[in-house]
Amino acid sequence: MATKMTSKIKLSTDINLKAFEDAREAVIKLETLSRLLTPADLETLEILLDKKTVNLLSKSLKEAGRGKIMPIKSCF
Repeated sequence: MATKMTSKIKLSTDINLKAFEDAREAVIKLETLSRLLTPADLETLEILLDKKTVNLLSKSLKEAGRGKIMPIKSCF
């Protein structure tokens, strides 16, 4: 029983370490690339990294595809 528990802990630790390493590499790449990106590129990247915004945009695009649209003037 102890062997199974040790295996599960090791697997969990390996997964956490892999996720941490992947995140660290992503940050390094982003820092390097951010010097080459325009302000518009950075803004787009910021939007794409925001899950809430991406979900709202996806929902809006689906509604528009179904013809469920509202002129922007009516929002003000």
